[in-house]
Amino acid sequence: MTEQTKPVTWDVPVPGRFLDAIAYLDLETRKVPCRWRSPAGEPLSRRWQAFIAGVATRGHIKIVESAGDERAFLAGVRAAIGKADTVLYSSGNKFDEGILRGRYTYARRGWAPEPFYPPMPDAEELTWDRKHGATEYTRLRERELDSRYVPERYERDSALVLVHNLRDVAELVAGYGEPDEHCDKWLRRVLTDIDYAYTQVFGPEWPAAS
Repeated sequence: MTEQTKPVTWDVPVPGRFLDAIAYLDLETRKVPCRWRSPAGEPLSRRWQAFIAGVATRGHIKIVESAGDERAFLAGVRAAIGKADTVLYSSGNKFDEGILRGRYTYARRGWAPEPFYPPMPDAEELTWDRKHGATEYTRLRERELDSRYVPERYERDSALVLVHNLRDVAELVAGYGEPDEHCDKWLRRVLTDIDYAYTQVFGPEWPAAS
């Protein structure tokens, strides 16, 4: 990866303890053009592409932001997952997993049998643990952005989308990572205090440093 294509990464330490032998993952995605035909010959002119990923493991949440090179971004996501062999994510239709395995088409059409766009390195070797449904932290969370509008909002306010991603990952850790009291307190503050969440990503000088 060159300096021009290397993704931007943000490292947020998570205080306290949580079950961090696995990776807690959330993606932000957008639709991009593609040329692909299903085995039945059905054309697909657009597909989903991940451009931001948040990964919590081993006491940190790492946010990986694409700099324009899809393969370099995917390699950065795999590096953030690190030694974890299980990836936990939340989705109603295995969306994040399908994206990173290069096989997601549309929710009602099923996956492509083989990757038809760049997959994350070693995606097929990982164990994927899908969760679905609300937790107490879902109800607690202050909603800053509807996920449906992430791509268009990113063009105007990328910082908000990064904070949105941080909170998505924090919600996963809170709901499924069995955080201790210290960690739980931090997660709850990230989910309910938007100014505090910004400082966790961009530092204590936010917004002066923006």
